[in-house]
Amino acid sequence: MTKATRESVLTLLYIIFGLGGALLAGYVILGSKLFQTTNRQLFGFLVIGFSGSLVYAAIRLKGFGYGLLMIILMFFGQLALNPPLCGSSAINAAIWALPVGLAFTASAYLFKSLNRIPFGKFLIMAFFIGLGYSIAVVFFKLRFHSPLEPHEILSFGLAGLKVGGFIGIGMEIVDLIGTRMHSKGPEFVVNSVAAPWGKG
Repeated sequence: MTKATRESVLTLLYIIFGLGGALLAGYVILGSKLFQTTNRQLFGFLVIGFSGSLVYAAIRLKGFGYGLLMIILMFFGQLALNPPLCGSSAINAAIWALPVGLAFTASAYLFKSLNRIPFGKFLIMAFFIGLGYSIAVVFFKLRFHSPLEPHEILSFGLAGLKVGGFIGIGMEIVDLIGTRMHSKGPEFVVNSVAAPWGKG
């Protein structure tokens, strides 16, 4: 398996597990309301799962420059969720994308530096995404001259913690798959598909 193929496979897996983690977090936070046709928050969770996993994948597989591009993608995703497209919407999207995108970036670097820890690093992502959500809410409050209510900041921070935790679990699973792919080579992928429960 070439490096390019391996990176493509892992990026796809990061996206799938990121989306899955975000949807699980959304269901934990909102319950069945998440899937109501009138609930736009579903798309918000999908955007954070998709763009967040791309930021993580870019940092892990390519480097900071690619991660920065994915943060810009996160910005455009938030912009699309909040029409009309105007200066005010762009500022709001940036207020959200910058702290949350940097939280995913910091998580990716810490995951990388703590690569020898087999599992549990998702708690790092939970903390950073929760912090990113809280910072974004504070910025929004300051922008609209609203009072800083501690319970609201805490509420959004806890929501971010859940989002980061579930996405972080997904990223850890893909990291483990990537490690096995690297150590065992292309036969790992073939054997995993042909005999997922091992040889009889």
